[in-house]
Amino acid sequence: MQCDLSVLIPFKDKAEMTLQCVDSLYKFGPDCREVLLVSNNSCKSELDAVRAGLAKYDNASVLVYDEPFNYQKLNNWAVDHSCGSDLLFLNNDTELVERSRGLLETMVTRAHDPAVGAVGCVLLYGDAKTIQHGGVYLVSGGLADHLFVGQRLSDVVKSCADGSLHPDIRSELGLSAVTGAVTVVQRDKFAAVGGFDERFIICGGDVDLCIRLEKAGYATVMAGADSGFILHKESQSRAHKPIPYNDFYRSYLSYLESYDPERGDRFVHVDSKISHQ
Repeated sequence: MQCDLSVLIPFKDKAEMTLQCVDSLYKFGPDCREVLLVSNNSCKSELDAVRAGLAKYDNASVLVYDEPFNYQKLNNWAVDHSCGSDLLFLNNDTELVERSRGLLETMVTRAHDPAVGAVGCVLLYGDAKTIQHGGVYLVSGGLADHLFVGQRLSDVVKSCADGSLHPDIRSELGLSAVTGAVTVVQRDKFAAVGGFDERFIICGGDVDLCIRLEKAGYATVMAGADSGFILHKESQSRAHKPIPYNDFYRSYLSYLESYDPERGDRFVHVDSKISHQ
């Protein structure tokens, strides 16, 4: 399937992991219009290694953004330097596998629905068994969490099949948000809401984007596990750091507008059946 898709992959050093992500995209992903790797303060040797590894791909290139790290600003800048009508925001610590075949095509197709904004998918940890992301739900106090995190996908699928666990991860889900680690959105919808809010520095901007898209009339959906999954070797790309105060505060304000403490998340009833960390 030929897609008018711009894939945007930020990275800092870690050439081997970054190229593994790119190689998997070309092996198991769609025929994209362009793949843009955005270097953020990478050292010369790692940057040169990434450039050398991309030489075999005609439509892949490196952009250099050597400003202080701001995930939202970096991605907005990358969008401005891209040309596809569809956008895929992709972490460099992700990897497509055999079960990823056709998944991005499904996500792009859903993103073309006039009623849909951001589209995510099921992400597993590097063991290819344990769920890292099954969608995002809102909790009290200005926070968000991942559905089913830490549970084995096979166990969750089995429980969904026998009706003992909801929501059903096998099928498409309407959600409050999806993680920015793997997100597809149409360029015009992204632009209509002003892109990522650059007041967020590290985290929270992906959920905020989904909330603003919803307010503009575009639903957030996640492709079900039956459509496939992608690996997310979380935290390998950047070291763990505390959530910046401003990110937390802005998340809190954004969530207050979408979270009803009496009702909870609009889409998901969170109970003891859903693991969260």
